[in-house]
Amino acid sequence: MQENNPTAASSASNLIQRLDPRVKLALLLTTFLAALLPQRPAVVALAALLVLGHLALARAWGQLCRLRWLLLILALFSLAVWSVLAQGPTPLFWRVSRESLAFGLATFLKLGTMMVAGLVLLATTPVEELFLGLVKLRLPYAGAFAFALALRWVPEVFATAQRVKEAQEARGLVWEQGGPLTRLKRHLPLLAPIFLLTLRRSQTMAWALETRGFQRSARRTYLLQIRMAPRDWLALGLAAALLAGFIALHLAGWDRIPGLRM
Repeated sequence: MQENNPTAASSASNLIQRLDPRVKLALLLTTFLAALLPQRPAVVALAALLVLGHLALARAWGQLCRLRWLLLILALFSLAVWSVLAQGPTPLFWRVSRESLAFGLATFLKLGTMMVAGLVLLATTPVEELFLGLVKLRLPYAGAFAFALALRWVPEVFATAQRVKEAQEARGLVWEQGGPLTRLKRHLPLLAPIFLLTLRRSQTMAWALETRGFQRSARRTYLLQIRMAPRDWLALGLAAALLAGFIALHLAGWDRIPGLRM
């Protein structure tokens, strides 16, 4: 993290938060590769366990609890779809085979692992640090700024939706009566004011950037400064070794499901 920014450094409470944002991005990429390579659920589960260990070091279990229903839906969807679409020589029932069921489980573990890895990155890295890390990785300044702005914009959209919902409740609209389809229909009218308010805020943001001369100068200065520390190089070395292990398993064919046909 920022070696010459004592305030930011003191606010980091664990090892993961103190890592350089470029290292965190490299860890995210390593996790994606390690999760996408294998077919066998046991090997994907190993990548998932490594990510859960990463999550534990980051002390972000509370953030994971917010995704529990999304992960449950993802598990049911993956098992239902891929257990039918994939084929294998060991039938269990209907069109489901042992191999296709294993592939459906592996698909859920892959998607869940990548989601949790992204969650760890966002939970441990302030937007300003992530933006500076992207710039240091030679991403164009405008692209890095747009990415950081999009991350900031997501909670703004949710806050706007909450304000619109509270305004409708103050006018007597009841959300919780009726079945799920009826309640869903009551939420549809919220889309128009949320969309218009978001467009208005976007226009205001564009005017603010223009008045401050955004992109008028090619040379930039930054409040934060980052520099690689020994712990960052150690984390990169460990990630490279783990990725090499997953690649070796893949090249040897030990991570594949025998007899699986797509």
